[in-house]
Amino acid sequence: MGCGASKAVYVAEFHNGKPDFKYDDVTKSFDEGNGLLFRLVNKKKQQWAYYNDTIDRKMVVNVTFKEGSLVKAMGNTHMETQEEDGLFHATLTVMPLQTELFIEGTVTGFKSSIENLPLESAPLPE
Repeated sequence: MGCGASKAVYVAEFHNGKPDFKYDDVTKSFDEGNGLLFRLVNKKKQQWAYYNDTIDRKMVVNVTFKEGSLVKAMGNTHMETQEEDGLFHATLTVMPLQTELFIEGTVTGFKSSIENLPLESAPLPE
């Protein structure tokens, strides 16, 4: 048995569905409700995905990865390298009840911002 302090593990509470991505780490994006949008990480495959557990909000995810990160875009993620500092910047829109692949690779650190936007009057994909 170890003699270190134990770390509490966060268990996501999905209300409107569930992600279709195998993960071993989950982080809620908001304190509101159940967290609304979740970052899912598969550590073995070094992949991230996002799951939007809302029925009427779209989420726009913006992440800048710190120097030393080696990542590539997955799925519908748009990624560019910032010329001034060489950092990777990734953007992804996640529609209600959707799981979207985000990135794959080694992450040394990151900063993120997420926009929680009302859904336009367009019908949801079935």
